Amino acid sequence: MKPLSPSVLVLCALLSLGQYKSICAAPLFDLWEATSLIEIKQGSELSNKMGFYRSGGFELSNGVPVGFRSWYTPTFVDTRISYMTQIHPKVGVIWGFSTGENAPKYAVDPSLKVGLVFRHEIDKTSALSLKGTSIIGGRLRESACSANYGDIGGVQQVNCRMAASTMQPSQTLQYLYNEKPFNYNTIWLQYTKNFN
Repeated sequence: MKPLSPSVLVLCALLSLGQYKSICAAPLFDLWEATSLIEIKQGSELSNKMGFYRSGGFELSNGVPVGFRSWYTPTFVDTRISYMTQIHPKVGVIWGFSTGENAPKYAVDPSLKVGLVFRHEIDKTSALSLKGTSIIGGRLRESACSANYGDIGGVQQVNCRMAASTMQPSQTLQYLYNEKPFNYNTIWLQYTKNFN
């Protein structure tokens, strides 16, 4: 099976609107037949990192407790789906996406995952695989809170998690999370041996 070039894919899309869609149906079907689901996962390292703070909180000066649960609980947990399409007996293309997640005080952006895997059979019982992937997007961004420090400080922006600390509110802002996903560029080298 030969991979389709971008120009052929565009032509197929245009032809699919008319009576010539059968020209492209077979190659596209073959491409889908060569595709396998390799990952479906809910939650991520960044999602788990922010989930740690849901049990936290602090007390206001009048003793009223403020909990973090509502601020750090997402409406939908980040979910990743990945596929591999075999384009050659020894080569596969890895592709997929994640939904991202949003909560009142942070967001994990949606992302795309792309990569390649090469597999070489050394003999009938052993093989060497090299896989590389990159994640585009998926950044964690944390938002600040507005807090009223009374007559002395007035209303200021502050890191929500550090609002009750002894630091100046402006100093806490440097600790807001703004991070790329973990393992956004990865390379794996794997050797497998089957013992009969």
